[in-house]
Amino acid sequence: MPKLDLNSVPQIKESLPVFGKITDRSSRIDWLDSYLSLYKLPQPSAELSFYCGKIEVSQQSIFSAAWQPPKAEGTAIIVHGYLDNLGLYRHLIEHLIRQNLTVVCFDLPGLGLSDGEQAFIGNFADYTLALQAILDLCQKQFTAPFHGLGQSTGGAILLKHLLDHQAKEDYPFKSLNLLAPLLHPKGWWLNRHILPFIKLFRKSLKRHFGNSSHDSEFLTFIREKDIFQPKTMPIPWFEAADKWVQQFETFNGNDFPVNIIQGTEDTTLDWKYNLRVFKEKLPNMRLNLINEAYHHMANETKDIRSQIFDAIEL
Repeated sequence: MPKLDLNSVPQIKESLPVFGKITDRSSRIDWLDSYLSLYKLPQPSAELSFYCGKIEVSQQSIFSAAWQPPKAEGTAIIVHGYLDNLGLYRHLIEHLIRQNLTVVCFDLPGLGLSDGEQAFIGNFADYTLALQAILDLCQKQFTAPFHGLGQSTGGAILLKHLLDHQAKEDYPFKSLNLLAPLLHPKGWWLNRHILPFIKLFRKSLKRHFGNSSHDSEFLTFIREKDIFQPKTMPIPWFEAADKWVQQFETFNGNDFPVNIIQGTEDTTLDWKYNLRVFKEKLPNMRLNLINEAYHHMANETKDIRSQIFDAIEL
């Protein structure tokens, strides 16, 4: 039985089953209980079916998990942020289950239990390719309507997916709720100009664990206990993010009623600039400003988090 630690991750990835329902304890994947316990994720029960495993996307395995109540009234797909993994989203998962929704999460390429060089992406199109594969799976196995929820980079991925589906008749989501969606990070104008020089000497940047939440327990967990947290950020990710920004800023716009939830104490994003651009490109955008909330809105303290979750529109 492989232990859930950094040394066992390659073996666990190699042994991932094809995505499917975990029918009983005897059929559990041997590391699964440790995984669910580490992240305090909902446990399967008679009232909550659980699915997990890999799906193949462009010859890469993408790890996904889903929780399904008995008579689900729809399906919520959570797209996590950069450097995150699906295990960090238990509060949002539990909230959406209480709304009687099936909740589907997946690890982005290069993060968590998904394949790929850690924290690397060459183009945000690789992210949307994985998202579309998850959507295809959900449309076959789970109940419509479908709701997209994204944190930070996850919000950018959902926006790019929206841009890629300009024909309204084939757009699969009924609602989009974006928590502090990524466009310009703080200081992006400077970073954009010095990046070409940095890449001459370095392939990656050392990660700095900032205060992205008021929840000290969460911050300690990602700094000290989460085995999937990258310690460096590859330069090509920043280049891919810059291409995404340029694509969005030259985009004509879309009238889908995107719901953006943004914290006023976010020090990760240049959020005031971002909101101006979002409003220009998304004329039917709805905005909910959450006083005092930091960047990682899915993991804020309980009192702030309740305001964030109350602002979600499904």
